[in-house]
Amino acid sequence: MGIAVGDLLMTDFFKDFEVIAGKKGLDREIQGFAVFEAPDCYRWAVGKELIFSSGYVLAQEPDSIRKSFEESGWDKTAGFIIKRGRYLKEIPEDMIALFDQHNIPLITMPFAMSWMELMNQVNVTVMNQTIRRFSIWSNTQSTNHLTYKEQKIRKILQAVEIEMEFPAFLYDVTERKSYYSSSNFKRITEQYGLEESDYWMPSIPYSQHILCDYINMSRFRLKNQNNVDGPRVSWVLIPIMMGGITYAYFVVMESRDFLDFYDEYSIRIAYMMLQGVYEQTMLAWDAGNIGFENFIHTILNDKEEDKEKILYQANTLGISMNTRYACILFRQKNEECSARMEREHFINAMRKSGIGKEGRLAFLDENEGAILIDVNESIDSNRITAIIKDYQKSLEKECEEMKLEFGVCRKTTTLAEIRQTIQRCQKVVRMGRILYPDENIWYYEDFGLLAWIQVPEEELEEMLCKYKELLKEPKNAELLKTLKVYLENNMNYSTTAEKLYLNINTIRKRIDKINNLISLDWENHVQRLEMELLLQFLDL
Repeated sequence: MGIAVGDLLMTDFFKDFEVIAGKKGLDREIQGFAVFEAPDCYRWAVGKELIFSSGYVLAQEPDSIRKSFEESGWDKTAGFIIKRGRYLKEIPEDMIALFDQHNIPLITMPFAMSWMELMNQVNVTVMNQTIRRFSIWSNTQSTNHLTYKEQKIRKILQAVEIEMEFPAFLYDVTERKSYYSSSNFKRITEQYGLEESDYWMPSIPYSQHILCDYINMSRFRLKNQNNVDGPRVSWVLIPIMMGGITYAYFVVMESRDFLDFYDEYSIRIAYMMLQGVYEQTMLAWDAGNIGFENFIHTILNDKEEDKEKILYQANTLGISMNTRYACILFRQKNEECSARMEREHFINAMRKSGIGKEGRLAFLDENEGAILIDVNESIDSNRITAIIKDYQKSLEKECEEMKLEFGVCRKTTTLAEIRQTIQRCQKVVRMGRILYPDENIWYYEDFGLLAWIQVPEEELEEMLCKYKELLKEPKNAELLKTLKVYLENNMNYSTTAEKLYLNINTIRKRIDKINNLISLDWENHVQRLEMELLLQFLDL
């Protein structure tokens, strides 16, 4: 929406302009400019123009104004401004009567003023008015149950529809959430059988025209293959982006007609306000994430006397000690580069992946960190694995040299228990490298008793190395498999023979051979348990 002629003339700059005809049309809307310096310029008028003239063509061809009204749509013109005393000493009475008849303001302006000065002032006045209107709507009463971000987005979208009379829509990519200026946008969407994703990735044939490449502002227009001459729905799309990441899609539906000149002013102002909301939110999120990381370090290093300090810090940061998190510990395998130095890439990958805004990142040292995902209950391995792989994929696009391995506890944890949970995940990573070297995601719960007992990693690796050496001989693999079943069945020859479908004497002979290969004290319960656990992790 532009500005009414009467509102424009109310500003100080236009105090020396005089309306001499068409005063009933002062509410006409200005949506652009045109210059009347040729007798046939009416051919290119589209309506709502504020027309300027020095009066030259009127002096040369006095009948040109009458022809313009008769042969074109000049009745849609916003207003006509003519310089005083340049080529016409006086405005002809028949011209005044013509503008009065059509209720189009006829205005005279000072002789010395330039067209550029005049156009700039009109543009500035429209922009100031639009910003003022958006500010009024942005400062209306808040809705308590909505966050600051949600309130601002809703108010800006509502202001777009009130100011421009075009319904607007915003889709938040990271939150997968939709915002509407009113029900009008949904109604039009349903009317044309569209999905929300069609607005930025149309599934129907369409044309696309760039309106402003700097902000990626485009007009999309659907093609109706069954009715080429029928109505075509169109909209304007601007992605909300930061650091090359798309956070949201801002859409304005062209429900009446194409956007006019000053409508594009309004949509740009709305875009800048939305961009500002997201930048503020991201800055707050980044600052909060650094605070969260420091808080995690405080918990990990706390002593009994630090309890009150931790609670005070949690209240200051607005962190609930009762929130439950799924804990994913990551470790960068390439020790030559620092993961912490690439913090921005790690955060960007979180925003792009399924972790989204629910995730919190805390680096524990240069190459180790924890991602805590705010969840209400335990989540299964498949979902966590999918989240991790999605995160890996996003991170590889950001930083190719980062090769991560992950330790996970399925059971959710509160911040009060986070130190123990992180220690478990760290242990899982150390053991996983030894027990399952071909994998890079390990779950604490999958290690059973071995995760609970304290076996130094160097001893575990040494013991496994001995058995892996034996496995190089196929016949030894068969012996170790027999040993595994034998230990699982309390060293009972008969049960072991039944389980393996072998003769009991065969089992006895195999166990004797194992005694020759491995020095094992069968009376030592701890050694037997250790052996049984290790055999669980061999590929038999």
